[in-house]
Amino acid sequence: MTEKKPLKVCILVHQNYFMMDARMRRYAESLAFDGAHVDVICIPPEKDIPTCTNTNISIHTIPIGRMAETPVEYLIEYMLAFIFYFFKLTCLYIKKHFDIIHVSNMPDFLVFTALLPKLMGTPIILDIRDVMPEFYESKFQKKKSHPLIQLITFQEILSTKFANAVITACQGFAALLITRGLKPEKITLLYNTPNDSVFNRDKYLSLRSAPREHFTLIFSGTQAPRYGLDIPIHALPELSSKIPNIRLQIVGRQVAYSRQLAELAVQLGVSQYVEFIPSVPVDQIPSLLAAADVGIYPAIKDQFMNIAVPQKTFEYCLMGLPIISTRLDVTREIFSENSVLFFDSGRVDQFTACVLKLYNDRDMVRRNVEQADIDYQSKFSWEKGKKEYYLLFDSLLHKKTNQ
Repeated sequence: MTEKKPLKVCILVHQNYFMMDARMRRYAESLAFDGAHVDVICIPPEKDIPTCTNTNISIHTIPIGRMAETPVEYLIEYMLAFIFYFFKLTCLYIKKHFDIIHVSNMPDFLVFTALLPKLMGTPIILDIRDVMPEFYESKFQKKKSHPLIQLITFQEILSTKFANAVITACQGFAALLITRGLKPEKITLLYNTPNDSVFNRDKYLSLRSAPREHFTLIFSGTQAPRYGLDIPIHALPELSSKIPNIRLQIVGRQVAYSRQLAELAVQLGVSQYVEFIPSVPVDQIPSLLAAADVGIYPAIKDQFMNIAVPQKTFEYCLMGLPIISTRLDVTREIFSENSVLFFDSGRVDQFTACVLKLYNDRDMVRRNVEQADIDYQSKFSWEKGKKEYYLLFDSLLHKKTNQ
């Protein structure tokens, strides 16, 4: 960034700053480290979550959280959140006159909370972490022609037109946005990669090398049917007969689907091998990964999951875990066949075979981890992303001064 005076930036995200959104937190911390004053508007933290210690970052919360699971509940939550965010952002803007406002979806229409700043000429960035129409098609098993999906598509189009610039997380998302009328020149591509200062395996050498009581498969993230978490549970009867100390850890917020998974484990007689760990702050995830043996991503292939960048596989990679993943277009674009063990969507037998290969062949583990490092560092380092992010700021601020 070329600004001489400290930038004043507002970041708005409908998530918990400490627990969920590593990407937006990384933006805020990078800006603050480089001298900007950053105000973050988000949902409240949960109990026992640390407060932000960076004096250049101020966190403001709205009085509602995220608990929706049905379409109606999401609509109510999003509308209430919009009202609170609108007044919070408007009041802060009147007081601080931000130079740039960065709004993350979901939902996309949160970008309209920046109406006053937009009218005053402040550049607005809309960050599309996930494309909402395809996301909700996948989540609620709806067709494109369904009125709900058409409404979501319409609000996305309006939101991208309102924003001065759009950040998105992968080529597949960018292509979809362009087909819906977004001009390519408005798009900046920033992959949803973890903060490598947090996910730094060298900080956990003693934990990684400690004797293991279990052979642990780990999944960290959203618990939803589209992530195929029933697949490793279905694999456990055979795996436990060949790996007696196997353990499956599922880390993340407990929802109705979590209870379904727990019931499935009981039905299959493998509940003693499954451990559900509630959501933890991003800073605590690396220690869980360092104590595990294999990172898994058993997503079910559909239009959305086939192109959605799986940040959790990046986290596994940075922490030196071998990866087992569904064979998706996006995972094959990111990783080579020599760095990840792939299996076809929904195939329990193939997933089981992948686990047994890694359990029985430590040389394969070493080779896969080394190749995954090469794949990741050649394409997705945050230093590259940070440069693109700052170039976007410079471009928007230059246009603002020339208006």
